[in-house]
Amino acid sequence: MKARNFVIPILIMFVLLGALFTSELQAKQEQEKQTGTIPDEVKSVLEQGMESGEARMDIPFTITDHYYLPASQNVYFILLFDAKNADIGYTPVGAPETEETQEQQAFVEKTQELLQCRFNVFLMFKQVDGDFQKEVFIPAGFQVNKDTYDPEKIEMYSTGYILPAGKYQLAMGITQNNYQKIGTQYFEFELPDPAALKDEIKAAPAFFIDDTQKMEQPETKTYIHKGFFTYSILKIKPILKNTFNSGQTSEIFLYVMGGTPDPNTQRFDFSVNYQVLKEGEEQPLIRFAEGNYNSPIIIQPLKFERTVLVQKKKGDEVIEEKREKRDIEPGQYILRLDIKDNISGATATKDVEINIK
Repeated sequence: MKARNFVIPILIMFVLLGALFTSELQAKQEQEKQTGTIPDEVKSVLEQGMESGEARMDIPFTITDHYYLPASQNVYFILLFDAKNADIGYTPVGAPETEETQEQQAFVEKTQELLQCRFNVFLMFKQVDGDFQKEVFIPAGFQVNKDTYDPEKIEMYSTGYILPAGKYQLAMGITQNNYQKIGTQYFEFELPDPAALKDEIKAAPAFFIDDTQKMEQPETKTYIHKGFFTYSILKIKPILKNTFNSGQTSEIFLYVMGGTPDPNTQRFDFSVNYQVLKEGEEQPLIRFAEGNYNSPIIIQPLKFERTVLVQKKKGDEVIEEKREKRDIEPGQYILRLDIKDNISGATATKDVEINIK
């Protein structure tokens, strides 16, 4: 297992939040430039599927998860989707890359024996409980080493967009070859409005971090990324399907909405109790020490091991006993988060499914 720091320094957290808030207007302006009319042949397919709910599988892909994080007065929506390499379609590198494609390749190592793919992603957001609608066009391209290319491998891709709070229908399309091949999927989601949570708190979908890298500045355009997503100045590689090796230490990333800052210091005061339960049972296998936080964004390392009492007996007599740390057995578990706003007294409970292998 590679070694790395498990806790992002508090200074980075302040920079992250500040950079996100101050860059939002610029990001939205860049998004407006990138937003355009979806071609009629693609839009008609998306609209037909939105009415019927049926996906088109010319280019198979699957929407697997979504997260949302604060973006000043709006919400940063993060979408994850999977696609097989063979379905995306890699071919040998030919003509020199355009400037736009080179920008997409900023995080990809280049070698001599390369395969490349190019495809377009279209997003059509429709707010169900409001008037907001948006069409987004995202060109994408990636390169891989020919020697390590596996056509059967399924890769995780991501994109993100700043949206107002509300309930949404999303129509998503992936196209190739001048729209001769169109794959579609449809997804419904809700982005709560933290300002509307008067006397309560709510936890956004939580995820676990496999790795993070700091960028020089937040992205101001919408990209498709492979293997990670971005938030403010961070590149984040999530642990997919919350699946860990036994004994692994992992960081949970949690966003708490609706908290009340201290009127004097303007700082938050949250406490979180963490418990691990076997599915279908209420008696916890693990109780972690309570965590205390002064930010609505919480990053906490957790090691999934339990303390057991080991006894040495002579006949029926216990002659020695000691406590030992042991990894929990492989299987499916629930990580329960009991969250409290220590200023307002509001509480919330969040259950997160985890898998130990």
